[in-house]
Amino acid sequence: MIENNLLAQLQQKFPEHSFVQHHLSVVHKGRFANAIVYRYKDDKFDLIVKDFSQSPWLIRKTFARLSVNQEYKGLSRLAQLDAVVNRYSRLSPIAVAYDYIKGTPLRSLIHEGKTLPVNFFKDLEHQVAKMHRQGIVHLDLRNMGNILCGSDGKPYIIDFQSTMSFSRFPRWLQRFMRGSDMSGVYKAWNKLSDEPLPDAKQNYLTRFNHVRKRWIFKGYPIQRGYAWGAALITQFVDSDLVRNITDRL
Repeated sequence: MIENNLLAQLQQKFPEHSFVQHHLSVVHKGRFANAIVYRYKDDKFDLIVKDFSQSPWLIRKTFARLSVNQEYKGLSRLAQLDAVVNRYSRLSPIAVAYDYIKGTPLRSLIHEGKTLPVNFFKDLEHQVAKMHRQGIVHLDLRNMGNILCGSDGKPYIIDFQSTMSFSRFPRWLQRFMRGSDMSGVYKAWNKLSDEPLPDAKQNYLTRFNHVRKRWIFKGYPIQRGYAWGAALITQFVDSDLVRNITDRL
């Protein structure tokens, strides 16, 4: 039933094409508050579809809508970047689809003991800096599963559920948010590059990691929950205390 609804939604978005069930497969079966991730592949389309239809009613009415909206906005804001897909669609309030990227997550390459040319990381750094110039942060790039080495050898960024505009936050928090992204680039560079991380970037990564150890809002608020938790941080935390920590970046 869920799959039939997804196919009908795809058909509605792309009426010139016929979508059939045997081209739809499950990539990852989410549990409770997580989407089921599908891949639809035929001779014209190769899409990733994230759908929360199997989630409990409360999740579908709250978190799922917020998550899909956040991911759709992230894709629409960053589609002009070379590292981001430029074909995407909101199928429903709780489902989003976008082009599949052929490639390998950096996390898998690390586990396999592989290396990548230094130009890959320079390109990735440039793409993240361009994203920041547009006033957007990803907030989950320290997760090496969200950066791909494409089949063309170029870097690609995925999973935009935590992506957000940082302009409304205080400057000390903006700096920390951007640092979270860029430290993810340098973390990957340090682990996977066929050339050592330059001293200045290594020092930046070391300083950020030191600050991150002292940061009291680790993990979930910094990543998936940042879109909801960061506003609370600015309201309820002594900003002078946190500013003193982030000034060390």
